Amino acid sequence: MKCAVFILSIVTCPVCFGDTSFADKIPDFTQTDVTGIGSGDGQQYCAPVAISNSIVWLNKNDSQQLELVNKLASKQYMNTSLKNGTGTTGVLRGVEKISTELFGGYKKLEYEGWRKHPKSYSSGVKVPNIKKVKSFISKNTAAWINVGWYKFNKGKNEYERIGGHWITLVGTKGNEFIFHDPAPRAGKSFSNEYVEYTTIKNGTLVGQKSGLPTSAKGYISLEKGMHVKSGADFAIVDGIVYLEI
Repeated sequence: MKCAVFILSIVTCPVCFGDTSFADKIPDFTQTDVTGIGSGDGQQYCAPVAISNSIVWLNKNDSQQLELVNKLASKQYMNTSLKNGTGTTGVLRGVEKISTELFGGYKKLEYEGWRKHPKSYSSGVKVPNIKKVKSFISKNTAAWINVGWYKFNKGKNEYERIGGHWITLVGTKGNEFIFHDPAPRAGKSFSNEYVEYTTIKNGTLVGQKSGLPTSAKGYISLEKGMHVKSGADFAIVDGIVYLEI
């Protein structure tokens, strides 16, 4: 992925903090391992798969992950569309329901980002906070990243959203995030994806989704190590769902 130097600036960490201790313990399920007409062979199942990775780990039971994925994708939980995938509202409501069932509730469930979502889950933060996400993973917490795929128009200094994707945050190291990416383009075997990031200095995020256009300043661009969807120039963090049980 090519970056315009005048658009992005490298984030440096005053303290090289992070946590890799849970990355090897959290599952890395591939969404297309879900098969069948009713699931669309998992093509739009990135959200239920990404969320299931953390939930089975928190629940200390990964023996029935496929069953959990299908439950999360159902109308009663996330209501995943075989055409459009899963929106932020669906993810939040699904996480709330499964957390109540498995853990008896939660201490925190909130969203940071520009995507439309119910106020009851709102952190009030539109631009995801890097320090927060880099320090969040622990034995009783989880975080899921909603990545937006963007085409960049240099003349207009605009990032046009052409799609999205959900991935599991499993740790951090220095100025890298560690992800488990459910897309088959990230590979079908277990892999900790170490992804560098930058923050956008200026420009505008544009597109058809509610919440756009909005200033691109401060948003996180995922760089080296990210498996970017074909046709996109940038992978930008549109939002983050945080869970603490």
